Amino acid sequence: MKEKLYKYIIPFWGSILLYLLCRTMRVTVINQEVESSLDQMNKNRITTFWHGRMLFITYLYRFQQRYTVLVSPSNDGDMISGIIRNLGISVVRGSSYKGGTKAFLKLIRIVKNGGCAGLISDGSRGPRYKVQGGIIDLARLTGAPIIPLTYSAKRKKVFKSWDRFILPYPFTRIVVIYGEPLYLHRDATQDIVEDKRKELEDRLNKITLDADRYFYKCSISS
Repeated sequence: MKEKLYKYIIPFWGSILLYLLCRTMRVTVINQEVESSLDQMNKNRITTFWHGRMLFITYLYRFQQRYTVLVSPSNDGDMISGIIRNLGISVVRGSSYKGGTKAFLKLIRIVKNGGCAGLISDGSRGPRYKVQGGIIDLARLTGAPIIPLTYSAKRKKVFKSWDRFILPYPFTRIVVIYGEPLYLHRDATQDIVEDKRKELEDRLNKITLDADRYFYKCSISS
């Protein structure tokens, strides 16, 4: 019964509630031309975001089957992957502590064959706001650019979990911000790889801070 709950019942109702909740929100998107220009060239990419910001981003990419999202093989991962699949997005299961190598090789094939990948930069366990190395390796081995992505909400609940997960309230305003793409050459040295990892981390933290400040700035200017 517990397995059925995690794999079927919660994902079914969770995907419906997520869709209905996000449909009520008013959305502003900043710097979307970063992604639009890649779409015009039909270019694959790796989109990445923090764990605590996954809720609305899952809705944002609904029914885009070109995207494959990496989800951990935990019980929570069962629920998340079920919700993501119900919203029309492909899923690969794996993490640094279970099934990671197999999942990583599958993502390489997907991206090299023209697909797009969605990865959580700080993984399924953190530490929070620290980019893990896997996403940099994926970019290096596929040649695909990494697109940092984040969002925030004017009215939201911030949970006291490790990732400070945010749950936007119904009918609130949402801001989505795309960061500039980051490229990595296949022959990059370890020093360059680490520099790029830190650069991605800085970019994600900056746009996340910008998103959190967005509605405060709007209220001051009005």
